Amino acid sequence: MFQNNLAYKAVAPFLVDPKTKEPLKLEADGFVSKSGAYEILRNIPRFVSSDNYVRSFSLEWNTHNQTQLDIFRNDKSSESQFVQKTGFTPEKLKGALVLDAGVGAGRYCDIASRWGANVVGVDLSFAVESSSVTFQDRSNVWIAQADIGNLPFAPGTFDYIFSIGVLHHTPDTKLYFQRLVPLLKPGGRISIWVYPNTPDYVVRAAWIPFVNKIPSRWYYSWCRWFVPFAARNKNNPYIRWISKAFPFSDQGLGIENDILDTYDGYSPTYHGVHSPEEVMGWFQESGLVDISQPSDWLTCVTGVKRLEY
Repeated sequence: MFQNNLAYKAVAPFLVDPKTKEPLKLEADGFVSKSGAYEILRNIPRFVSSDNYVRSFSLEWNTHNQTQLDIFRNDKSSESQFVQKTGFTPEKLKGALVLDAGVGAGRYCDIASRWGANVVGVDLSFAVESSSVTFQDRSNVWIAQADIGNLPFAPGTFDYIFSIGVLHHTPDTKLYFQRLVPLLKPGGRISIWVYPNTPDYVVRAAWIPFVNKIPSRWYYSWCRWFVPFAARNKNNPYIRWISKAFPFSDQGLGIENDILDTYDGYSPTYHGVHSPEEVMGWFQESGLVDISQPSDWLTCVTGVKRLEY
């Protein structure tokens, strides 16, 4: 059990029933409130009963549980993106209580926890199975299966929140962002990145209703064949045409990453695209201050919750 886990100890006083917001208490086989009970399965608290609309991610991250993590890649490609997309530094996160909203396989949780943060990683999908194994020996990481739109934490829980490449896969990107903001402590900072409304992402969005009709495993099998084929035939005029009509990944981070990213780009149920001005507006409407874009990634935005006087 995780009673001695540093991240759990830090978040335990703030745990609430996601349905009723009553305090939660840890018992032998789960968390209980006056109105409900939530099981712990394979050492992972389950605050939801299924992976609902994110089943494609359950397949994705349990298949590619190591593909994007720097500790397995032996590089700093994810750390570089984490810095650019959040503006966070090791000095800021060390000792802080941090929420990774949409932990997946743990690509960015790995970085924040190596920097010394106490990281609570949540995901609606069964990706929690892979991230829980990856971080089982990291005492400052606590993984839970939960819905970002209805999390089991009281207002004012976290020093920092980040959600990178996740919120646009919810039924309502803006609404789900707004549900994260109250979880910040006064003076706490939230950073997000969502898909921009640039041509490639707009084209992807148009394909989603069609690809969604294909069973996830069939589409993934096609990606495993097509992406290596396309990489071997980059100069073929038909492949160049396909890359415009059906943009596929060619990031220079290895063929497994490109297979993963091509699958990721078209398989989710929801695929929101947003303008930088739109995302900045969400932060302003939520009353956040010190709002900025930490890099030239178009729809990366960060902001601070006002201090209470």
